[in-house]
Amino acid sequence: MRHRFLLQPRWLAFHVLVLVAVPVCAALGLWQFHRYNEHKSSGPSAAQAAAEPPVALAERLRNGTVVTPDDRGGTVEVSGRFDAAHQLVVVDRTLDGRKGSYVLTPFQPASGGPAVPVVRGWLEGTQAPAPPAGEVRLTGRLELSETEHGSGIDRIAGLPAGQVSLISTPELVNVLPYPIYDGYVALTAQDPAGDAVLQPVPPAKEQKSNGISGRAWQNLGYTAQWFVFAGASVFLWWRVVRREIEERQEAEEAALLRELGLEPEGAPAEA
Repeated sequence: MRHRFLLQPRWLAFHVLVLVAVPVCAALGLWQFHRYNEHKSSGPSAAQAAAEPPVALAERLRNGTVVTPDDRGGTVEVSGRFDAAHQLVVVDRTLDGRKGSYVLTPFQPASGGPAVPVVRGWLEGTQAPAPPAGEVRLTGRLELSETEHGSGIDRIAGLPAGQVSLISTPELVNVLPYPIYDGYVALTAQDPAGDAVLQPVPPAKEQKSNGISGRAWQNLGYTAQWFVFAGASVFLWWRVVRREIEERQEAEEAALLRELGLEPEGAPAEA
């Protein structure tokens, strides 16, 4: 039987390795595809997240310092101090049909780490009151960093120092002298109480999606990768077996030619 060599122990071990690798790779590919579908679909609504009890900021943000669409609307608690020296005014914000501004004050957590942009409230005009001094414990709603396309808010050029038009992390990192969270907190309560002139800001409108999230694309890439590995395992098995068969056939043909007194084509001439 020409292919009996495939039943040799080392070949059987090779077959078993491939038979194990293919379903394992396929299973990992299916799992990554399942994760892709989870990340592609929208998470819990902001209203659902807001109904949950407040949790510590670090506990809520599983990704460290990045507010994701899944985090949006969640209520957090954090203690620390406001940085009044770097307070900003977010201009051209409307509340109940009235034009005014948001007051955005960096908040430095007592536990250390990046500062948290906190929108303390809305007021008419641009004259923002100073935040309370000393240790403050605040509760607020997580919101995504704003983008001009996603939020529908137009960027205003040429604003004076201390004013911005978007609560945009890429812009804030160029204004503030220290690292900050990616996203912001809309203040809902604080102890001690804040300035009564500031009114709570409404939940931000859901930002337009640019399509599939980065994490979903990553999972989709891993899905393709694992299925490629599965296919490559089968292809490798086929190539190795085929090459072995061809080499054995060539050896048999060469032996037959020698028996007939003929030199195989390409064989070196005897001295």
